[in-house]
Amino acid sequence: MKRPPVLLLFGLDEYSLPVDAEVTRETIGRAGEVLRTRGWQVSEGEVSHDLNGTLTPFDPAEWLVFNLCEGSPGQAFYYARVAAELEKRGYAFTGSGSAALHETQLKPTMKQLLEARRLPTPSWTGAEAGEELAFDLFPAIVKPAAEHCSFGITRDSVVFSLSEARARAAVLSQQYPGGVIVEEFLDSEEYAVSLWGPDNDPEVLGISLIRYDAFPDLRDRLCTFDAKWLPETEAFQKTPPSCHDLIESDLRLEIEQLARQAYMACRLRDYGRVDLRLRAGRPMVLDVNANCDVGAHGGFAHTASCAGWEYGAMLERLVRLAADRQPQGALA
Repeated sequence: MKRPPVLLLFGLDEYSLPVDAEVTRETIGRAGEVLRTRGWQVSEGEVSHDLNGTLTPFDPAEWLVFNLCEGSPGQAFYYARVAAELEKRGYAFTGSGSAALHETQLKPTMKQLLEARRLPTPSWTGAEAGEELAFDLFPAIVKPAAEHCSFGITRDSVVFSLSEARARAAVLSQQYPGGVIVEEFLDSEEYAVSLWGPDNDPEVLGISLIRYDAFPDLRDRLCTFDAKWLPETEAFQKTPPSCHDLIESDLRLEIEQLARQAYMACRLRDYGRVDLRLRAGRPMVLDVNANCDVGAHGGFAHTASCAGWEYGAMLERLVRLAADRQPQGALA
């Protein structure tokens, strides 16, 4: 079968943070470069406010979409909205479908999916505003209920009383639509499990571990926005993820099994990441990340590299997984 041309679809607008725009453009440039060197025809499609206009020149009978859109629900390139439009038009595209993307973006819904399968996750509650919040398990973490990429997560997110939780929830409710989620804070190392494959049989690519030993203050022992995206910050510099930490074999098996179950419970497809911490030595699911960052310097690519996958080969596998869903059939 002839290789389909690939549309790298991404979104940026006036609300995109400078660091977000920089990382997005770097990802698009690097992804296009490595896919072209591997023989793929690649074009770029940038969405700001007009998703339909961006897609119209690309015939879904011919083009495959690498869906790198990841906006918030109020943006034209909100990734669940983009996936729904791609589904409607009949495109084959990389990553999870629109339902899975929307359900995992909304943290309370994601939690409910985990609980429906009886998968362990920290105790939690949701609220639309600070004064509505009721919770009695501290320390806790307060974060936006409908955001991604650690938006809204700072050291102030860790709270030690209901009054602190309500105050933080009030701040976040003003900054982010969609309410807040509050959950018990688990003070342990953090395990990010990268997986790929179909929604009913994912493969564990590897586990990346973040240790917080460098920070004695509980408020600093979490993966904040700074720790993920701002290399000049202490949080970033002192919490480097590692794929080379030794994890006791029984614990590793338990983490991998739980991550696979969470991936399937949330109906992820092609690739994703499941974040876990420990409560009394047992893993608990913090978050399920559909269409996680696949930039060359992101966690998924780092884990793939530790597993022996060169960046171009990793991206090509994701493209081939999507190509197998085209009506023409699987690639040779």
